[in-house]
Amino acid sequence: MSLRVIELSGVASVQDLGRPGHAHEGVPTSGAADSLSLCVANRIAGNADGAAGIELAMGRLRVESTRPTAVVCSSGGRSFEVVELGAGDSIDFSPDDGLCRAYLAVAGGVDTRLVLGSRSTLSGAGFGGHEGRPLQVGDVLAVSEPQGTQTILPSYGHAMVQFALRGRVLRVVTDGAEAGLPAGLLRVSPKSNRTGVRLERLGGGHPIETGPSRGVLHGTVQAPSSGELVVLGPDGPTTGGYATVGAVIAADLPAVGQLVPGQWVRLEAVERETALELLAHQRVTLDAMIAPIE
Repeated sequence: MSLRVIELSGVASVQDLGRPGHAHEGVPTSGAADSLSLCVANRIAGNADGAAGIELAMGRLRVESTRPTAVVCSSGGRSFEVVELGAGDSIDFSPDDGLCRAYLAVAGGVDTRLVLGSRSTLSGAGFGGHEGRPLQVGDVLAVSEPQGTQTILPSYGHAMVQFALRGRVLRVVTDGAEAGLPAGLLRVSPKSNRTGVRLERLGGGHPIETGPSRGVLHGTVQAPSSGELVVLGPDGPTTGGYATVGAVIAADLPAVGQLVPGQWVRLEAVERETALELLAHQRVTLDAMIAPIE
């Protein structure tokens, strides 16, 4: 079974939950920028959390199924519902208003070649996903055999995503940071992408001297000499010499992946223990709404 891309605007790619554990080799984790939305869609589609799906940023995508299948989309009027497609049927979707990305899970998961244990696209390195690049019209994606589907009220699934997006407040752990956490509102720059989300300060920022290169990770908030802040994304570098103001907590990384250029956010410092508690609470809440597929 397969899905064929028949219409596309924006940037679409195959993503799963990424390939952690290879930063020492210079390979970022990649994976879904909003892992929570992909995880919810996968569970409803009857997939394991780490099944590969399609991520779409700032555009519209239409795919056609070659055989009967079930899909779950994170956006639109039937968000987080199982949609049955017959052979030759198609579905189109785009991110909901106020969100940057939408996800499509297909029962069985998208079946591309594993690279370092993941099917995620890392286009900067030219590997993973479909031919190591963003999707194009005419691409055909193989799909694995499905395991089944789950039943859940779509409002619950949508509420779970909003759980990660509320307030446009990004909570940050500041342990060991060289620069202070800025107060006030920050505006999302149109130069943002999967490598990093750029945040513009009102009135501009003060340049900070760079230092020796050291390890960084998804969610690290850098303060380059331009005066902006950069929240490193899933395809961000694994080392950097810019000063840092901290790291966005894991529970809020899905919210970072949904920020749209022009939106306003603010940063709020939390303790490391609080960050761990918030992540554990998010996982318990998700499991209570939709049990994981074993």
